[in-house]
Amino acid sequence: MTKGFNSLFLSVLLIMSVAIVFSMPIDPNAEKHFSKAENSFKNKDLKSAENSLLEALKLEPDNAVYRYILGQVQYMQDNLLEAKNNLEIVSRSRISQDKGEEYNSKLKNFKKKIRDLQSRMSTEGENKFKVYEKNKASPQKLKLAVTLYQAFRLNPGLRYKNFKLLEEITSIYESALQKSFEGTDWQKEPMLQLAFIYEISNKKDKAAEVYMRALDYVEDSNEEFIITHKFDYLNRSNKEKLLDTIEAGDFTRQDFEDLMGSNAQEISESDRKKIDDMLGDASSKLQNAGTDEERERVLEDIKAQILEKQKKGEFQLNDKLKKKLEAEGKTMEDYLKEQGL
Repeated sequence: MTKGFNSLFLSVLLIMSVAIVFSMPIDPNAEKHFSKAENSFKNKDLKSAENSLLEALKLEPDNAVYRYILGQVQYMQDNLLEAKNNLEIVSRSRISQDKGEEYNSKLKNFKKKIRDLQSRMSTEGENKFKVYEKNKASPQKLKLAVTLYQAFRLNPGLRYKNFKLLEEITSIYESALQKSFEGTDWQKEPMLQLAFIYEISNKKDKAAEVYMRALDYVEDSNEEFIITHKFDYLNRSNKEKLLDTIEAGDFTRQDFEDLMGSNAQEISESDRKKIDDMLGDASSKLQNAGTDEERERVLEDIKAQILEKQKKGEFQLNDKLKKKLEAEGKTMEDYLKEQGL
């Protein structure tokens, strides 16, 4: 086993050993499943630990501690897509005064650790995209579409840069899942993949329709919780979603440069560091924000910094974006509002 695996293993083991204290289990049977998972984990039987954690979540689907540990266990088994699904829910969880200071402290720590894991997920997403690029002439269009889904799911930056490909894979998925749309053969996982593609393609209504239909086919309360979470998240504003993305560390400097319409070669190394520092600082502040007002202040601070730097000429807009704003009679501030800032 690698040094990285052992380090992560010890970290998760430590969390599990004290988890009952701060996870606030309500159902004693859920606690039994968790104890079972802990024993399996100690014996390095990760698959059994995963199964026991899933059983615990069927009884307490809103337990962020159980879900965080499940995501870590899946991550350690290289099941990055499932790990992403579970860790993403935890990263979007809000601090709650009702759950106490210790719970909230652990939740903040979990969010930081989740952010640290994103680097490997992004790398794997890049690898998936390279596989697509290498084989895009292949007649196996569905296989290519699934590979692209995996790339976009693991590496958010790729979806911004390759937005046109979303239309292509949407059509492939829709054709392959015609029977599911007709109600004769429901394909759970592929349909949820399509819902995600709709979501990142800004087709909110279509994504909502799939999630609503998926609720008719759930097999347990954990599945219901996950799909309901996805459905509810659709209704969050673009501003809230952008804040979540920054907090999770999914919004990188490159994404920021793309948003600003900047050419990479026009930004100095010094300014790049300023962007990294700004996003890192914003992420830390968001992890500690306990109210919507505090989160709003973080966003306003980012916006103020962007406008100030743009006025100073530190961010040079590319000609295409500059002409677009001039033609529409819009200011930089108008543009930022449209982008959720």
